[in-house]
Amino acid sequence: MDKLSRYIQTHREAFEAEAPAGHTERFLKKLNRKHRRSFLTRSLPAMKIAGVIFLSILSGLWILERTRLISPPGNDPQLAEYTEAENYYASQVSMKYNQLMHLQFIGDTLQKQIILSELNSMDSVYKSLQKELKMNPGDERILQAMIEYYQTKLDAMNTIISQLSQMQNQTKQNNHEKKNL
Repeated sequence: MDKLSRYIQTHREAFEAEAPAGHTERFLKKLNRKHRRSFLTRSLPAMKIAGVIFLSILSGLWILERTRLISPPGNDPQLAEYTEAENYYASQVSMKYNQLMHLQFIGDTLQKQIILSELNSMDSVYKSLQKELKMNPGDERILQAMIEYYQTKLDAMNTIISQLSQMQNQTKQNNHEKKNL
């Protein structure tokens, strides 16, 4: 630093000389250009604030939507009625399924496996209805279709059980007739 100070002191006259022509105008022009900000840089803080507000609103709406879907049926009588009907039919189907499992199938167990797999394949329809209900909560048509699903499955199970029972009764009668002869 000492050398620089001495150099400036010894050549002071060269430093105090007039600037070249047009230097001041060019300097002021560059200075103004640097201080003048573009629209984008001036509006950047406002855009950040608007983005934060927009994201806050979207997240609030998303939370409201999710809590509304997850919340229990509450005061909606249609959903309460459906829930009651679903519980009834689910218990009936479960009871008929247990009854079907304990029935003896005449012949091989392949027939039993086919019937049980068909009943299980009916459940795929119910699962698709549940997905649609999640997408359209409270849709009366979907609720009615779900109740009809249970009714159809229950009717099919009742028919299978009654036919198997008749076949077993006929087999027992035939066996008793053979013993009496």
